[in-house]
Amino acid sequence: MVSYKKLTMPFKLLSVYLSYVFLDNVVNQYVNAVYKNNVWVLHAETIANYVFFSFIYYNLLKNKYIKKSILVSVILVTIFFIINASFLQPSEFPSNSMLINEILFTIFSLLLFKQMLLYPLQVNILKQGVFWFNTAILFFSTTMFLNFALINYYFQQNIYMPVLNYFWHFIDITFNLLLGIAILTEKKVISTIDAER
Repeated sequence: MVSYKKLTMPFKLLSVYLSYVFLDNVVNQYVNAVYKNNVWVLHAETIANYVFFSFIYYNLLKNKYIKKSILVSVILVTIFFIINASFLQPSEFPSNSMLINEILFTIFSLLLFKQMLLYPLQVNILKQGVFWFNTAILFFSTTMFLNFALINYYFQQNIYMPVLNYFWHFIDITFNLLLGIAILTEKKVISTIDAER
């Protein structure tokens, strides 16, 4: 049986992450309105996203080698993100960093789904916060990959397609809704555990 503390830690981090996203969106809008360029905010956001989600996966995954790999990746990826922000894409959308995020998040989510298959819980999968969280990550990472890869090309070529904006917002809203469902679902599991004590 997973301990109560271990069960809740990833979702505490996820709650902090969602609070951070709210503040980040406010800052992003302000910086964009005042300075007409929010690239540095996006670079910082990309690093923060990687750190938050990596530590959530660190807490959810059981394999000690995978856990160590995640910790090493946080250091290496953060170094690359700083190099990217300083030298490779200092005044561009951080597509290099975002692509690394999405590739690694897809790998993490597939590893977690594999773990869920190998060690199933006696709880309906739709009632597990981990399932909703992992679905959100896999959904966002795979649907936004091509968009992140091409965004600088769109800017350079002056291509504006409203449908891409709608697509981006739809994916972002769906992603955050799935994360909200993950937290609410996990709260119900924790309430059930508390009631059984």
